[in-house]
Amino acid sequence: MRWMLLLIFPLFASGADTSPKKMPKEVVALWRQLPKLAKDTPAKAYRDLDTWLPNRGLRGLYAKAQFALNVAQLEKLSGHKIFRAGPHRDGKLDLNAEGDFGHYNPAFLKWALQNGIPGRRDAKLRKELQPVYDKFLRRTARNFFHAHQLLKAMPKRAAKARDGYAEKIAGEEDAGDWLQEFFRPEAERADKAGHDYFEINVALGFWVRRELDGSAKDIHALLAALLQTHDAAWLKQPN
Repeated sequence: MRWMLLLIFPLFASGADTSPKKMPKEVVALWRQLPKLAKDTPAKAYRDLDTWLPNRGLRGLYAKAQFALNVAQLEKLSGHKIFRAGPHRDGKLDLNAEGDFGHYNPAFLKWALQNGIPGRRDAKLRKELQPVYDKFLRRTARNFFHAHQLLKAMPKRAAKARDGYAEKIAGEEDAGDWLQEFFRPEAERADKAGHDYFEINVALGFWVRRELDGSAKDIHALLAALLQTHDAAWLKQPN
């Protein structure tokens, strides 16, 4: 489920040509509509995604964003499947697969690299959409960036997490819950330092999966691009 980073953050971009004329209107609409979607999203949408924290994490964000641009629509817009392997198929999410997880499609990541942040090349849009980032994306973006730093700072423990998670997946056990419990000490320390416990915990698991599917480097670059566009001052600080 933590696959949703690309969609929710939303569709990060980097240094490719993303002039306003070439920016997909659906991407701009997603950003612009998010405040209204946050007000109108029914409780059932959160329940269907098995999230008990509507205002925390990626499931809570996607519950809102899907009413502007869902997985199937995003695949049609990009012309690529989001995943090259895993349980999410035919434009639908399988959030209950204990023995598998979504592996990103490199072709989709390449498309996302070119088409994601409306304000990256357009100062007017950047200013317009800054409040959307601040209210709905900033905390989660910062927590996922910080979690990446934490994981890189403890390579032996990260390797243990990857090995343990892969073993649980192979045994079709509840690998997600195991991973969250594994990273409880790191999340508790981050919480005491002022970060969000829940988001740090699930973000650490997200990055473990990204190391396993080979997309960590690309997605970290996308996240950094989002932060550079809307949170550059924070990005320069020690995190």
